[in-house]
Amino acid sequence: MRYTRYSKNIFLIQFLLDVGILVILFFCFLKVQYLQIGQSLTIVQILKAHYKVLILFLVSWYFISFNIKLYSISRLTGIFIILKKNISQIVLFSIIIFAVSGFKTSDLFSNKLSLYFLSALFILTFLSRLLIFFLLKLYRRLGGNYRRIIFIDENSNTYSFANLLSKRKDYGFINFGSFLFEVEPDKKKKIYNFDLTQVKYFLLEENIQIIFFSLNGKLPQSIQDDLIFLAQKLHVEIRFIPSTIYDSFSSLKLEYYDTFPILTFKEFPLDNFWNQFLKRAFDIGFSLFVIVFIFSWLFPFIIIAIIVDSGQPVFYFQKRVGLRGKPFYCYKFRTMKASKDNDVKATVKGDERITRLGSLLRKSSLDELPQFFNVLKGNMSVVGPRPHMVVQDEYYNDLFLKYSLRHYVKPGITGLAQVKGFRGEVNMKEDMWKRIIADIFYVKNWSFLLDVLIVIRTFLKVMGGDDKAI
Repeated sequence: MRYTRYSKNIFLIQFLLDVGILVILFFCFLKVQYLQIGQSLTIVQILKAHYKVLILFLVSWYFISFNIKLYSISRLTGIFIILKKNISQIVLFSIIIFAVSGFKTSDLFSNKLSLYFLSALFILTFLSRLLIFFLLKLYRRLGGNYRRIIFIDENSNTYSFANLLSKRKDYGFINFGSFLFEVEPDKKKKIYNFDLTQVKYFLLEENIQIIFFSLNGKLPQSIQDDLIFLAQKLHVEIRFIPSTIYDSFSSLKLEYYDTFPILTFKEFPLDNFWNQFLKRAFDIGFSLFVIVFIFSWLFPFIIIAIIVDSGQPVFYFQKRVGLRGKPFYCYKFRTMKASKDNDVKATVKGDERITRLGSLLRKSSLDELPQFFNVLKGNMSVVGPRPHMVVQDEYYNDLFLKYSLRHYVKPGITGLAQVKGFRGEVNMKEDMWKRIIADIFYVKNWSFLLDVLIVIRTFLKVMGGDDKAI
């Protein structure tokens, strides 16, 4: 199939590019090392002296890349995953570099040159991978490296997913039709009435590579087993569209008791002690940095400005819902006039309760700065789902399935939903649903690097101004 051939080719191209970069840097930095001690060696002389080390580096690079699946990049992989794998590769490879340099300090890299070598290796290999990444996306947009797909049955998410694939040409999926339960066939719209025999011939004639089957649709339940059997028999990949986003089965993993398979819920990344430790260390370090180097001079100006604009109090303490559903008091600079609705009514655009200075503080997100004290206290994190008022939380918890998953981590000053643009006034049910999807994705896919990227994107949004801030 086209997919397999392209996968092997891309794997080989990426590996050869990395090997080429590694070899060139190896000789360049060794030449520099010899020049620093007053010797000038040719490439041939360097190779004769260090060919064993070069072979060790190449073999080590291959086995490390194989174990972390450096080159296993699918069409759905994003830049973040590429960066994460590249960092892992360089960190593990650095152990080999420093071990070898430590054994041969007289004629291999010094510690300083080793760091420069690793930095150059990381930058160049990452850039080469990005180049291939964007070229592949462009190639797919132009109609190459595509996969032939069909949809079978429909549920509440089928059309949204199909529209997503039609818009994201860079994914490289071409829809050859939908087989639905008791519909009027329409060849122009590629809609067909479901019949298992007809599906079989269609798969063979059109060389279909993937079936997207909608769970909990209109077709009888018995069809699912027949369809899976047919797909396996014809060597066609089958994938399932859940009827609700983040359905229970997506949180399950398979364990074996002897040879008996049992399904259990997966652990989230922040269930791991070391991940908790790393996140907490980052929270404390980053908060102390902000408090010492920003609060120390900015706080007095904001405090005086609030008093001059609308009097006291300067701070506002609002009860919000935190980790595992426990309420806490969230600290903010006061941006509203005193009102009995402040703890129960969400802010809307043009809200008359907002003061003149309060509007500026909200637009620039400066009203959130006191929450770094919440972070030090331990009831918030720098990055996480934004905490809601108690009344809001109770309402959305009853309205949305899986809403409570966002309470598996500490709420944050900023979060994935905010940098994705899902903030501001909630006019429709869909506005909150987008935030919840982003928050659940964060809980299930947390990593330290993701936190760092969210902080960087938050800083850029604050500097550039956020239109959705109210």
